[in-house]
Amino acid sequence: MGWVILIEETVGSGQSMRWGVGRVQGTYPEWEQAREAALALAREYVPNHPWSDNGREIYQTSEGSYLVDVHGATATFPFRVGVAQRVE
Repeated sequence: MGWVILIEETVGSGQSMRWGVGRVQGTYPEWEQAREAALALAREYVPNHPWSDNGREIYQTSEGSYLVDVHGATATFPFRVGVAQRVE
């Protein structure tokens, strides 16, 4: 079945802004490969918000799961990156 990476972030704008799955990326046969890719995305992913990335802080919340605070010009927006396996 394989592993995927989920990116949860703020989607939409204005009054319709909400938290949701922004992206599902890749299929990795091994968990370790997916974990390495998730950490790379925590460092490099360009989220929808903020418009400009003035720095970020990455927190590992569990094995294969990261919370990232991205500092913009006027606000900080978080996103989460995590390894997941689809359950049927």
